Amino acid sequence: MDLRSRYSTLFHAKRFHSSRSHYRRFQFKHFEPKRSESLQEIHRILSLLLRLSKLVALSFGLVFLSACQPANQDTSSIKTATTAPRELSQEVYVWQRQWRNANQSALVESQNAFNGVRILALQAHPKPNGADIWFEVQVNHAWLQADPRPKVAVIRLDGQLTRLNNREVIQKILALVRDWQAKGTNLAGIEIDHDSASSKLAAYNAFLRELKSQLPHTLKLSITSLPAWLSSPEFPPLFDNIDELVLQIHSVSDPRLGLFDATQGWQWVEQLSRLAKVPFLIALPSYGSAVYSTASGYRVESEVPMRMPLADTASSQHLAHQELMADPQVLQSFVKKLHTFADPRLKGMIWFRLPLEGDKRVWPLSTLIAVAQQQPLAPHIELEILSQANTYSAQHEAPGSHLFQLVLVNKGNLAGKLPSQLSLAAQACSGYDAQNGYQAKLTQGTLVWQLPQATSTERATAPASSQFAPNLFSAVELSPNGRRVIGWARCESLHLQGIYAP
Repeated sequence: MDLRSRYSTLFHAKRFHSSRSHYRRFQFKHFEPKRSESLQEIHRILSLLLRLSKLVALSFGLVFLSACQPANQDTSSIKTATTAPRELSQEVYVWQRQWRNANQSALVESQNAFNGVRILALQAHPKPNGADIWFEVQVNHAWLQADPRPKVAVIRLDGQLTRLNNREVIQKILALVRDWQAKGTNLAGIEIDHDSASSKLAAYNAFLRELKSQLPHTLKLSITSLPAWLSSPEFPPLFDNIDELVLQIHSVSDPRLGLFDATQGWQWVEQLSRLAKVPFLIALPSYGSAVYSTASGYRVESEVPMRMPLADTASSQHLAHQELMADPQVLQSFVKKLHTFADPRLKGMIWFRLPLEGDKRVWPLSTLIAVAQQQPLAPHIELEILSQANTYSAQHEAPGSHLFQLVLVNKGNLAGKLPSQLSLAAQACSGYDAQNGYQAKLTQGTLVWQLPQATSTERATAPASSQFAPNLFSAVELSPNGRRVIGWARCESLHLQGIYAP
């Protein structure tokens, strides 16, 4: 007999002794409890008791589980273990002091990949006599207005400025906003890019407070942040006067670590997450720099070439030079990890910078898009054999011969090493030559182009270099969309047999 039946029998024995008909009516009411208020009360009590027993069991379970956890476990950084990937915004910096036709092409081609642009608009540099030098970028407003994406104007205030002339700087910024609006270019916000020393953050915050009070309410105020600020007690108060923060985790702090250290960068992201009070984005590199080592340290060359002497006059030693480039595969893994970061204040990432045709120290646009959108990365180097009508009129030249030009083309989205050897079936060749590091030879109707490797003797006799210098004999790479002429041949026919990786 179940619990409810026992209670029914007890209830009947004590309350109903008059007749058999009463007992039958009770049995009928037992199957229809809505007709008996007494039974309803008993059922409510039973349900309450069952719920209380479940709660007690659950409480004991939680106490047991908590007792099994380490007493000092820090869960603040456990943000990616079980978090599903989420969509983050992808923006890009337009960072040219002089605009050209390539800017228009890059803006159009990047629209489907990046949902926001941040445009260098105004720069301030210090001058020895104390006056600041201002440079306003003459952007093409027609091209910007044809771009439907939100636009943020960036004001670059040099970190070497001894102080910020708040009144002058704010007047310059407000004049820029009025000018852009008068020309029909709508702004979503203003970004201040100022590499302030940590010791001057309080003064910088006072400037931001004043600027924020005078900006139109329709414009958000963003600032870039250096990782060094995260440890300063003056950093958290900055959030009171801004709408958004951009953490820059790329720079040449140590040439041996390159432009981007993923491990250190992730630590900075987590550190910012513990402090942030406003939405934030992460600025990531897609560019390269040159590093010159000197007796007193190193100097970094980015967009603007530096006039460096061939030797360090202090030590009379040859200056070592190294090209640093952000690694697309490392950055792609970092982006994938950012997509699982649980802090809802992380809005996305901003790439520095939008590549233009002809740029040398920046990824091609195809690489940048592939990294940002988590597409497969791979080089794809092919040989193009371009045939031209033979105009050579030597006496012994065969009339059916053609002049062929050999060009290596990378049709992939990642830089790749040049092939170490190419083999071509050649017929009736009267001449050939190799270029750009290759050597050519003809053997029994086969033309072979070969990229020689440095021998151990050559490596031993190579000039000594510092820890910053590149490997002088490292394999040469071909960037995406890159083309390299490797030679020519004059033959009746020429066909590729094989292309061999290094």
